[in-house]
Amino acid sequence: MSSRKIAIVGGGLAGLYAAYRLQQLGIDWELFEARARLGGRILSTPAGGIDLGPTWFWPDCQPRLQALAAELGLPTFAQYEDGDALVERWGAPAIRRPGYTSGNLSLRIEGGTERLVQALAERLPAQHIFLQSELQRIELDNGGAHLQFAGSGPLPRGFRAVWLAVPPRLVARVNFAPALPAEVMKQLAEVPTWMASHAKYVARYARPFWRESGLSGDAFSGIGPLAEVHDAGHLGGAALFGFLGLSAAQRRALDGPALMAACRAQLVRLFGEAAAHPLDESLQDWAAEPLTATEDDQIPPRWHGQQDLAGLFDGHAQQRLRLIGSEAGGEQAGYMEGALLAVERAVQALPPD
Repeated sequence: MSSRKIAIVGGGLAGLYAAYRLQQLGIDWELFEARARLGGRILSTPAGGIDLGPTWFWPDCQPRLQALAAELGLPTFAQYEDGDALVERWGAPAIRRPGYTSGNLSLRIEGGTERLVQALAERLPAQHIFLQSELQRIELDNGGAHLQFAGSGPLPRGFRAVWLAVPPRLVARVNFAPALPAEVMKQLAEVPTWMASHAKYVARYARPFWRESGLSGDAFSGIGPLAEVHDAGHLGGAALFGFLGLSAAQRRALDGPALMAACRAQLVRLFGEAAAHPLDESLQDWAAEPLTATEDDQIPPRWHGQQDLAGLFDGHAQQRLRLIGSEAGGEQAGYMEGALLAVERAVQALPPD
């Protein structure tokens, strides 16, 4: 291996893919993840592998993710869309309407998106991955960078560069020495963390009973608490999932069991009594995850914006700091494809030996 060791901060898709690509290039690396698990915003239920984070990708405009799934031997399948959708509004029962068919083919990874995380991790040496390592400080000097983590002193060895595979708003919390320019810190803090304000509810069932009634599993509600529901099943089992329409503040006012009971009651209202008896159910509130969302992420952005983060770290820091998280993915910012795109750009910018 080369002596050009790179520190990767963040063990989500971007961080793991960066390690995978550096490994292929023979460049030494170490990866540090603040959580006790890998995956970041990618998370699936322990039973059934139903996604609690990102679910879909669109191969016609996201070829990197499709290629990576194929390279890792992960089967994919199209989102189930056959049948009618349901729409409910105040004061009226839900109505059926012809189902919504996406203009682009929506694919999912069989067994849950977490399979992507697992497949990458299996190809990496475990001794180079450090969990429960929350970055607090980066010290830059002419020789590279030294990192300091919560509850520990600085690492005794330095790194040639630090690749930051975490949301920019979390990067803005890190203490830098010497300090980064105030304008850079301001720009980092202004980048919304995609999906950080959202919450997902999942109910897993013994069979997809809604399909038996000619329903796609899609539902759209102005009543809630779920604003949008979709079929979440795959070969491993049947499930429905929904995005909560309640704000992060409204969700905080309810305890988890009460909120899940309200979601379950809505599924009964939409799909009938069979929905009252899930095998299990899960609720994932990303706004309550301090390693994902900041206070500024409690209100969702008005649109899925593209952030130009190229060249944010200029001059002395340019050769030592690099943003490779999904939000740095240019036209694919926020998507899983954006994480792969940001990493590929970092790889292409590596100086020659």
